[in-house]
Amino acid sequence: MTEILKGAEPFMLEGDDRGILLLHGFTGTTQSMRLVGEGLHVRFGFTVCGPRLKGHGTSPADMETTGYRDWLASAEEGLHGLLETKRKVFVAGLSMGGTLTLNLGARFADRISGIAPINGAIGVFDGGMAELLCMPDMPARIPGVGSDIKAAGVEELAYPEVPTACLQQLFVLMAATRDLLPRITAPALVIQAREDHVVPEANAHTILAALGSGERQLLLLDESYHVATLDNDKDLIIDRIGRFFTALG
Repeated sequence: MTEILKGAEPFMLEGDDRGILLLHGFTGTTQSMRLVGEGLHVRFGFTVCGPRLKGHGTSPADMETTGYRDWLASAEEGLHGLLETKRKVFVAGLSMGGTLTLNLGARFADRISGIAPINGAIGVFDGGMAELLCMPDMPARIPGVGSDIKAAGVEELAYPEVPTACLQQLFVLMAATRDLLPRITAPALVIQAREDHVVPEANAHTILAALGSGERQLLLLDESYHVATLDNDKDLIIDRIGRFFTALG
């Protein structure tokens, strides 16, 4: 069995009959979502499920054996567990976790009561990664993208390297999810850091414009970078998501 890094374990915080699925990002771990999960559980009473996406929280070599279908399957397993036991289920996620949030929101539109993507990625970038993927001599790995955090002394538990084979898989996931956005009907709170060095703010505006949701809100963060769930605005994120989902039942 592949060894899981300390701090990258999945978590389940049992609360009331409302469940929140919290999804971490690409090359990241549940460590990036645990503080938000604990806040939503303690302050608002939600049951919170934080699954570990397959290939994450172990090693880059392990991740190289996985793709977007595996990451979706990990997210769906957590979703179905909550749907079986909870009266209402909500989904939130960071970065690729935000992409997965949107994907689930579209494909399970009749089962999910609300969504909150945080710095969600749907493929609006500056072209650098796309150029990399088109290189005939594309490297097998590139430096990691973790710990884009404004707060001093805070580190994200994430891989130091990104397998480019998985980067290709991420692009497929983002493209497919972007096409699914109009199918999302659940109320949506789109959260985005203004100064994000991984996922540009333009992603949030594209998401907001394409959603089929009748109720949609945008929260822009002024004091955080990409890993906002560990950054200066983490308490604001907990408060806004908690109040948004509470208002939905």
